[in-house]
Amino acid sequence: MSWPQNSYRSFVLAGASVLVLGALSAASFAQAQTAAAADDELQEIVVSGQRFAVSDAAKRKAAADMILDSISADDAGKLPDNSVTEVLQRVPGVSITHFAAVGDPDHYSVEGSGVTVRGLSQVSSTLNGREAFSANGGRALLFEDVPPELLAGVDVLKSGSPDVIEGGIGGSVNLRTKMPFDYDHQTFSGSVSADYGDFIKQTKPGGSLLYANRWMTGIGEIGAMASVAYSDISTRHDTIQVEPYFPQTYNGKNVYVPGGFDWRSGTFDRKRLGAYESLEWSPNNDLTFYQTGFRSDYWSKSKEAGVYNQGSNSVNVTAGSNSVFGSNGGLLSSNQLSSTASDPLQLPGETGGSTALANPGLTNQHNVTTDLSQGMKWTPTKNWTITTDFQYAISQSQQQRIDLFSQTSVPSYGINLTGDLPVITVSNPSQLADPSRYIWYATMDHLENHIGRELAWSGDADYHVSDSGFLRSFKVGARFADRTEKDDVTGYNWTGLTPTWNPSSSWKYLNTAAASDINVSGFSNFFRGATTLPGTTVFPAWSLLESYPESLTKIHQLYGLAGDNTAPVTYTVANLSHTKTRTESAYAMARFGEDNLFGSGWKMNGNFGVRIVNNENSSQGYIQQPTGQILYNGATADLPGGYTANNGGHNSLMALPSFNVQFMPNDEVHLRFAAYQNMTNPSFNNLNASGSLSLTTDTNHVITGATATSGNPNLKPQLANNLDVSAEWYMPDGGQVHVAGFYKQIKDYISYGVTSVNVPFALPGGATQTMTAAVSGYFNAQPAYVKGAEIGLQKFFDFLPAPFDGLGIDTNFTYIYSKSPGDLSYDMLGNRITGLPVDLLSRYNYNITGMYEKGPISARLAYTWRSKYLLTPTANGTNGTYTNAAGQTVTYNLPIFADDYGTLDASIAYSFDDHITLTLEAQNLTNSVTKTLMGYGDQQYGRSWFVADRRYSAVLRFNY
Repeated sequence: MSWPQNSYRSFVLAGASVLVLGALSAASFAQAQTAAAADDELQEIVVSGQRFAVSDAAKRKAAADMILDSISADDAGKLPDNSVTEVLQRVPGVSITHFAAVGDPDHYSVEGSGVTVRGLSQVSSTLNGREAFSANGGRALLFEDVPPELLAGVDVLKSGSPDVIEGGIGGSVNLRTKMPFDYDHQTFSGSVSADYGDFIKQTKPGGSLLYANRWMTGIGEIGAMASVAYSDISTRHDTIQVEPYFPQTYNGKNVYVPGGFDWRSGTFDRKRLGAYESLEWSPNNDLTFYQTGFRSDYWSKSKEAGVYNQGSNSVNVTAGSNSVFGSNGGLLSSNQLSSTASDPLQLPGETGGSTALANPGLTNQHNVTTDLSQGMKWTPTKNWTITTDFQYAISQSQQQRIDLFSQTSVPSYGINLTGDLPVITVSNPSQLADPSRYIWYATMDHLENHIGRELAWSGDADYHVSDSGFLRSFKVGARFADRTEKDDVTGYNWTGLTPTWNPSSSWKYLNTAAASDINVSGFSNFFRGATTLPGTTVFPAWSLLESYPESLTKIHQLYGLAGDNTAPVTYTVANLSHTKTRTESAYAMARFGEDNLFGSGWKMNGNFGVRIVNNENSSQGYIQQPTGQILYNGATADLPGGYTANNGGHNSLMALPSFNVQFMPNDEVHLRFAAYQNMTNPSFNNLNASGSLSLTTDTNHVITGATATSGNPNLKPQLANNLDVSAEWYMPDGGQVHVAGFYKQIKDYISYGVTSVNVPFALPGGATQTMTAAVSGYFNAQPAYVKGAEIGLQKFFDFLPAPFDGLGIDTNFTYIYSKSPGDLSYDMLGNRITGLPVDLLSRYNYNITGMYEKGPISARLAYTWRSKYLLTPTANGTNGTYTNAAGQTVTYNLPIFADDYGTLDASIAYSFDDHITLTLEAQNLTNSVTKTLMGYGDQQYGRSWFVADRRYSAVLRFNY
């Protein structure tokens, strides 16, 4: 995967060029300005140490004219976190998931993903107030891609304001970088680190460098800074997974029996390289030009090998077995489960076995995000402040995945689900370790290429009216943004080698393959020995995957049927979609205040206004038509297949009002109220106009049904009505405590499910017929509701006697209740499931961090916990159809939940002097197990169990 358009040389040259252009265009204008009084605006000073970081965060929260929480760079640097995602989970009301992607509950992520603010994943992301994004089919930035070492801080905006870019009904996360004029002298700093995973038993390096300086010259003051950060980690995770529970009758009782089990072990290697540069030039005290360049490169390599035993409703409890069922009929344990399905790989005399796939998979991914911006701030008079900003951003993500499958017969097995971890035993483990019992089954490759670009301009004018009157200032602004994304996503190109539906004489067994092409794996230290490994397994070798794509044709020539020359998957017209969002917005906002409200001594201030947004979404793609034979006009005929163009879009003109006010009985107590509207665009994945159609037929080729999978380019944006209140007490010693409540009503909530839609199908002879199809896709559902409360406390206990006066606490708790009545989920009997909450939202969340800072020692012990939450109302692997005992076809679509989860992290730092600090950090000290659940109510069962590394790191920081 190459990136010629994103070289670092181009990045640096482009950054320098835009500043030069800005300087030349403004030189004559700057020289005409007269010198003015010194700028009396106080610049933010970030100080080191937890105590001062807590105080700095409290000051930013208190000074804001909206509800927000903040983390300073020094605070983030001392947390035991290696990504911005992990840093964010410490903020009140913010949660993360430990899964690779939203909607993919079967793959684990050590560093976390899926940031939610007050329970909603529709979170906008900005970099220094400008929209920031990753090209992955979503709208926001992948925060795990961003090196935290490059940031000055992170602000989480929880209420709306007209001058904040629209886009996050949950909230907005603003990443702040430092600017050269933030430094009052030449600064050189950096770090060297090592990260160790105790499960994978590997140590990886990291480091960062920063240089900043400012100079007085004949043309004014000039400042420059540059920083670079590199991080490398490797982790391992093990997984046990149980298939959906199918209804059966056992001993005259209605029971539910899992349709199989999987076990897997995987590794994840991630490298992240970030760079940031900034230039500032002030010809005089009234005028400043600036330029910034930001780039993040993120490489990941994910390997996972697993055994997938999926017998569906053919798995039965063997008569006379020792089996225990729960009060809801679900199987808890059995010493013998067997399958009634056909198993061609069984040998004579064997019974009760079921087929299984042994699958090694490899995914390589590379994400690149580049942001170039320039602007100016001009104060022509003491009342006027004018700012303008130009931005060009480009992001690209490439993914390459290859899976190999062998197939074997798993003998009858036992399962015990009564403990913390499942225990799965196989009646004849030696059978699983025998290469002569495996055949070469299939390959599957997949490619993705996403490219997103944005060109944006914004301008703001702020007029200061008065320091003491009711109306304090008036601000207006406008923004234009043109954002496009091209998504090229192939299908999963499953191609058989010698699967069992071919004659047995054509099967090719793994024991006849070259020794270098197979691997016998015992999954060393499986689940750290906390549960049993069902058996040593034979897999196709990793070397076959590592040499993809060159190896794919060779694999088929060696281990496929005669004449098999299958080539790697390639992009076709049906894989491509072009989606565009054009936004024109303008706002007007007034700030007001009263220093002696009704003669009570109370202070009051706030803002009100409206943001007008003209939003235009459009998408163009292709629908792949079905192939095969049907009965048409009384005769059997072939469907033409091919592709048909598809497009759509939606225009929205929205007025988003907002009102923020705070009352202050004294300088320490703030009582806030906010009422506002905001919106979130559908993601590019949601809008994708490409998809596929298929027809189902009976044995006589008569059409019996139609299905489709597609995005929905006609989706409306989600609109939220919000009410927020907050009471805050800022203590003289720098601590703070707050209590807040919030309510959100989300109209046109976007959900995923199966709906009936009239779709045109291409038929033989060039005819087209519109048929009702069961479409799996996105739709605007009924309104969703979210309400909750949060409480937080940050304080050092200075009143304690030494040395305990260095102790402190940073803790918060969030309660959230939600309802999403539009979700389409169905239980194993085909009944509609109602009462689901909004996805990714835990009802209870809390963080407890104990701090200590005294002299050269600084330490933290942080515990983060969240209760069960809905991961997705539908997921691959827990949806499908089966034929019940009455011969009826039942469609099921189970929601997946993440169970309660908590983890303990720690760090301790020692400062040798004002310049050198050594920090030791540890994550996941509790060796927490991540568990998912499938189903709802009394028919909810364990789905997956994940265990991963404890991570330890050492960081040596210097600052001169």
